[in-house]
Amino acid sequence: MNKTNRENLEERFDAGESVLDYFETDVILTADRLADLASILNLSAVAREAGIKVQTLQSKIRRRTPLTGEETRRIVRVLKRHRLETVA
Repeated sequence: MNKTNRENLEERFDAGESVLDYFETDVILTADRLADLASILNLSAVAREAGIKVQTLQSKIRRRTPLTGEETRRIVRVLKRHRLETVA
């Protein structure tokens, strides 16, 4: 079976095929998880490096508002750059 990619994701999904290989299922990142990590990570620095407004991230964590897909990707990219990951 071919690997799922940007070009065939929708087609495979509509056909009922598995598309989980397209997503990073080993990385769990939510506002709740970031709140848990706040005591050991400088989340303001993470937000700045990810290109997210510090106040926006702090507000989402405080209110437990879900992160957007783009925010999640940017934060995960920053964490990986520093050889950090968050898993369940």
